[in-house]
Amino acid sequence: MRSAVFFSVAITLITSSVVASPNSAPKMVTARVVANAAALRFGKSVGSPTDGHLVGGERLEDTSYVKVMAHDAPGDVRWGLSPLVSMIDRAARTVTKKFPGSVLEVGHLSRSGGGDVGDHASHESGRDADLAFYVKNSEGKQVFSDSMVKFAGDGTASTWPGARFDDARNWTLISSIVQDNANVTHIFVSSPLRARLLAYAAKVGAPESVRARAAELMMQPHGSLPHDDHFHVRIGCPAGQRACIENPAPRKKMHITHVPTPKHRERTEPPAPPTDHVKTDAPSRAEPQPAKPMNDDSPQNAGDSSSSPDADDVSNSSAVLAAPNDPVEGD
Repeated sequence: MRSAVFFSVAITLITSSVVASPNSAPKMVTARVVANAAALRFGKSVGSPTDGHLVGGERLEDTSYVKVMAHDAPGDVRWGLSPLVSMIDRAARTVTKKFPGSVLEVGHLSRSGGGDVGDHASHESGRDADLAFYVKNSEGKQVFSDSMVKFAGDGTASTWPGARFDDARNWTLISSIVQDNANVTHIFVSSPLRARLLAYAAKVGAPESVRARAAELMMQPHGSLPHDDHFHVRIGCPAGQRACIENPAPRKKMHITHVPTPKHRERTEPPAPPTDHVKTDAPSRAEPQPAKPMNDDSPQNAGDSSSSPDADDVSNSSAVLAAPNDPVEGD
């Protein structure tokens, strides 16, 4: 609908230009309209991830290899800058190419127009996306949930008996993201799962430059929930968008003794063992507020390993690269 309205206006502009001035150059008008359409699709991020809005942008569409989770589908919170949406699509295709039939489940991006998104502190300016973990059963087959599920560092989920954090698919996803040209600045994820992924990458012989880049971008934020149920990916401000604010202003620190779980999301009993499609309840989530991005001195375009052995024992590996010294402040 949004695109139809825009192109209707574009056609009107072309028609009125030709009628009003027979000696004008319609080709120039058409080129200008096409350029404006491309700019609208690319999108403009105004303000910061925690206090901003989105002009234009691209909608993430469901495909055979990427879909928005049922729990997060209401509200159409699937808009972002084109580099973010395209990066998600490329990463999901990379995983499904290596593991045929894989589907990346996605949570919230931003609203059309940006602004406040429910229980999130960020996701306001088209630069944030929540990506669910790939999960497998004991046979190595991908299994699904309608909402995001917490995983411990050993790869298990206390609320989902039989489900395992899929090291191979999740590392392939992260490897693609950190090598993408979308200017990814942060991948928020819990420290135990970060360590698990880096240990797996070392075990399968992933290039050191890719592992170093992943170690730099993956981090558990301070001041928010640990992000043990999804990856929160954030890209930087596009070049030339001066109204875009890279990092939110620091907030006053608060002493939090307890974070209650909303009653409608509390689990009263464990779910059934995973099948091809298992419904679970989503834990509440809070979003991070990053501080200054870290410098990147490592190559970003190295290849990935082609082998994908199982790595259920990787969480305690000594090969894990050190966590960033200055983890970001969270919301």
